[in-house]
This record gives sequence, C-alpha cells and structure tokens, in this order.
Amino acid sequence: MAPRRHVAAFYDLDVQEQRAIWDALRQLRQKVAGSISVEGFDAGFVDVARGAEPAHTHVHLIPRITGEPFERPAGAEWVDLGD
Repeated sequence: MAPRRHVAAFYDLDVQEQRAIWDALRQLRQKVAGSISVEGFDAGFVDVARGAEPAHTHVHLIPRITGEPFERPAGAEWVDLGD
C-alpha cells in the first residue's frame, strides 16, 4: 500500500514510506509484465513545488513495449527500472 500522506518531495517521505512506494512499483511491474510483453519500465518521480496546492509528490510508471514509441513526460526525474 502506498503512503497517503501529502509531502512536497519524495525524500520528505520517511524510509518506510519510500520503501512502500518501491514495493508498489515492483508489484505493478509484475502485474503489467504478466499481462503484456514489455522491454522494461521507466519510473518518473515528480515533486510538486512547495506553495502549489496541494504540495505533493507522485510517481509515473511507464512500460516500454517492443515496437511502440514512448515518451517520458517532462517535469519528472526518470529512472530506468530495467525489465
């Protein structure tokens, strides 16, 4: 289960909350890879600036599908999660 507490940046989460995010990403990758053929995954971490309402952080998970073009949306710190 992902944390529900609103924070402005990923590193504002405590270690257990960060671990919960990584665990949720792992579970989502397994479910997606079990239903479609993927080359790998990219995770995009977005920290919404302080002063924005509500200040929050969130993560995008994008599967890379063989032969399909994909684009990483701007405004995120992207991590190649491999396959």
